[in-house]
Amino acid sequence: MTSPAPFPFHRPHGPHAAGEVPLRDDIQALRAIAVLWVLLYHAQIPGASGGYLGVDIFFVVSGYLITGLIQRALQRGDFSFRGFYGRRARRLLPAAYVVLGATLLAAPWALNRTEQLDFAGQLLGALGFANNVVLWRQTGYFQGASDLKPLLHFWSLALEEQYYLVLPALLVFSPGRIRLGVAAAITAGSAALLAWWQPIDASGAFYLLPTRAWELGLGSIGALMAASGRTPSPRALRLLSWPAWALLLVVPAVPQVFGAAHPGPAAWIVGLATLALLLREPASVPRAAFPLVRVGDWSYALYLVHWPLLAFLHNAWVGLKADPHALMTWRIGAALLAFPLAWALHRAVERPAKAWLTGPRGAMVLGGGTVALAMGGIALVLHKPPAGAIDFVELRKPNYGLSANCDAEAPFDGREDCRTRAGARWMVWGDSYAMHLVPGLVRVAGDQGLVQATKSSCGPFPGLTPVRPELGRGHSFASPWIEQCQTFNASVLRWLERHPEIGTVVLSSLLTQYLDASKYQLQRTRDGERVRGEAAMRAALLEDMSATVRRLRAMGKRVMVVAPPPSAPFDIAGCLERRQARRWTMGATPGCVIDVKDDAQRRAAEHRFIDDLARADGRLPVLRFEPLLCNAAICQVERDGVPLYRDQGHLSREGSRLLMPAVMEEVTGQTQMAWANTLTPTLSRKRERE
Repeated sequence: MTSPAPFPFHRPHGPHAAGEVPLRDDIQALRAIAVLWVLLYHAQIPGASGGYLGVDIFFVVSGYLITGLIQRALQRGDFSFRGFYGRRARRLLPAAYVVLGATLLAAPWALNRTEQLDFAGQLLGALGFANNVVLWRQTGYFQGASDLKPLLHFWSLALEEQYYLVLPALLVFSPGRIRLGVAAAITAGSAALLAWWQPIDASGAFYLLPTRAWELGLGSIGALMAASGRTPSPRALRLLSWPAWALLLVVPAVPQVFGAAHPGPAAWIVGLATLALLLREPASVPRAAFPLVRVGDWSYALYLVHWPLLAFLHNAWVGLKADPHALMTWRIGAALLAFPLAWALHRAVERPAKAWLTGPRGAMVLGGGTVALAMGGIALVLHKPPAGAIDFVELRKPNYGLSANCDAEAPFDGREDCRTRAGARWMVWGDSYAMHLVPGLVRVAGDQGLVQATKSSCGPFPGLTPVRPELGRGHSFASPWIEQCQTFNASVLRWLERHPEIGTVVLSSLLTQYLDASKYQLQRTRDGERVRGEAAMRAALLEDMSATVRRLRAMGKRVMVVAPPPSAPFDIAGCLERRQARRWTMGATPGCVIDVKDDAQRRAAEHRFIDDLARADGRLPVLRFEPLLCNAAICQVERDGVPLYRDQGHLSREGSRLLMPAVMEEVTGQTQMAWANTLTPTLSRKRERE
């Protein structure tokens, strides 16, 4: 049987601007592969763990096409900045503005208030081609999850447009004979900057142009090589084509083989494979690949529409770890819905806008759209919640304790903004689960004063540090964070030795990062030995905690441990806010309460450690929140209408103030039962209301 005849390589796609070449089917297929990988990755389809590499493919293709367009215009002598940017605006803005407008209209109904404010910043960033900078500033330990941001994907569009603000001037003002050298120098410089900056600031290295320009630069190099006839031989490129296609289909499925850092070796591999395919002389595309070519035609529209659908779903599904099969069904449905919406956007907006939005009419429409969207974003920010409603924006803000500076990056020195007064008598030491105790401990310590010694994810275990071996340098639980945590804990002990006025030390930690053997290992400070397996990790942690308590007692300190409170597999405060605003909510328990059995199962290792610690030292107060919050079935998440949690496990500031004095009653010789007895009528009233 003979193979079906291939489609011709160049297809008529309507009129082209002067000097533009027809679309290449192989490039459209590349675009389709890129956007489909991104879509599969965002929908969290198994086997697409490296689908984010589709963006790297896009960058190289974009650099090749736009540089080629500018170079041909320069060779003809008819390049103009006005014409170039006008074409870019007609090509990108109409479809983008439709998606931005639709997302803006849906935001008040789909997003909680904190996410609305984040969205407004992302919207203004998208309008100013600076969304990558906005998102970089919105990252961090306590910041909102990236999968809740409807305009997250606009970061790559912003980065491309920043490149094209610079590229035309570089090419115009560089003599033709050195343009290729200029592009190569910029690409090499960007790659070198990435290698230097990534270990220092992985988020900045991901989002910002200086460390991503090398990918667009690869495409620019390819376009200038093709224009000057300096490409490898056609035979060599033909031999490379099938391995290159194979790499684009395989590498995104197994990115872990090439390391955890991104952009890293995997991005280089797909970037160079894409470049090899772009440099090849136009060749026919098999008939079987024609659906890919069609998807490539509206790949931009598909990229635009798919992520807001998934982000709105993630906002509604507050329990991202609950019932993963049901969530996967919803994700697949959202991904499939993106296809007809993208096709309609391409046909009704993207294609006709190129011809219709020309001259003064185009400037007026696009300028008016920019102003209208900006005003909509500002109106969203200025909107106030109804009188008497809980201010969830304030409630869900990060609880650093006394100051954001108390999330230490340097050795502990008892800085002034991390103590309530000079000569304080109390100290709290631990990770973010020590930070959230501070508002309540300030009330407990009273005039005696409180000192805060805390570092995110770094528990009060001087001899042990949690490690995630698969993470690259620059991440938490990898170097240099490991050494920073060790240094911080050692500095706390030295500081306590020099300050005998501290009479009480409160230790607290999430504990999960020290006990979850499926993700973490423990590294001993003294010799770097790794401890693996839950039983061994729990034994090592118990030994280290006991040694720390003995050392503190030898200094004359009274020591107590506060266990982490019950937690949920969903954002409790986010669930309560959505329930108050009557927004669509999935993946949580009725009333957003904590299921006792679920908590016992999810945090079994933590509960075992706390039980072992209490049995190992009868003199050590080990304080728990469960007697105050829980009955046999559920744990309370509100107290007299006040949310006690700011996320799935951290207490809100008011929750800390309400709970810590009651927890500490046990240490002062009183009982928790009087407070706990109020739980039963409170829960009964809650059920009646529901």
